[in-house]
Amino acid sequence: MPEPLVVSEPERFGPPGAAELLIEVPHGATERADFERLRARLRGPLPAGLAAYFHVNTDEGAPELARQVAARLGRAGHRVLVLRCRIPRTFIDVNRVVDESVDPGMSAGLPAYIGDPGDRELLLVAHRLYSVQAAEAYREACAGGGLALALHTYAPRSVEVEVDASIVAALRRAYRPQNYARWRVRPPVDLITETPTGENLAPAALVERLRAALAAAGIASAENASYRLHPATTGHRHSRAYPRSVLCLEVRRDLLGVPWRPFVESRIGPRKAARIAALLAAAIAAELRAPAP
Repeated sequence: MPEPLVVSEPERFGPPGAAELLIEVPHGATERADFERLRARLRGPLPAGLAAYFHVNTDEGAPELARQVAARLGRAGHRVLVLRCRIPRTFIDVNRVVDESVDPGMSAGLPAYIGDPGDRELLLVAHRLYSVQAAEAYREACAGGGLALALHTYAPRSVEVEVDASIVAALRRAYRPQNYARWRVRPPVDLITETPTGENLAPAALVERLRAALAAAGIASAENASYRLHPATTGHRHSRAYPRSVLCLEVRRDLLGVPWRPFVESRIGPRKAARIAALLAAAIAAELRAPAP
């Protein structure tokens, strides 16, 4: 019999009770074992060398950063739930509403190279299972007046290639030194706060605190420089459900990896993660203590 389908890894920090902070890591399947585990259950053909795309496209460093933030807040007496997804976005993206269309430049929820009907159904089941868990986690934290942090990491440069059966070859060409230098450098930290129409759904005081703390530490940050809260993302869905309670955050992987490398599993530096975690935890703690407006 096949092993049970593993879609998430929840972990609690601090005193018992309902979470006052959720840290969701939707692209938390960052280990090669995550890729191999689900790949072994798929029957249809896939692009050769797809694991290379997995390593480029998964949020390496995000689980380690989430746990460090949660541990700091837990020691301070806050109740924190970390929800780490273990479904590689290489196969299906739980940060996409799969029945919504995406804009050019956005990856689809279910890639076109997943062609086997049984594989597609299995992945859609996994997506639904995780979505239910995530919705409950957001309800637990945010409906009770708490906060949620949707934590992501991204590659240092915005490499844009078509996600199709030729994705691996296209990525290897894009990462050749003479080509890679042409791609736009991303901000060290990007806070995703607005919809494409300019509506701000993020907790404004937390954004202000965090940007000030990052600046004082010499770390540049931006708002919505990389993308916005598109309706095709579950980040938008959760932010819409709990306005002013959810912050989506991107941290550049070279701030966490020692070093970050595109096509293999990278080692995350505990001290590098601790530097960012301390700033995040302090800003969140101040927000949790602040009186309701």
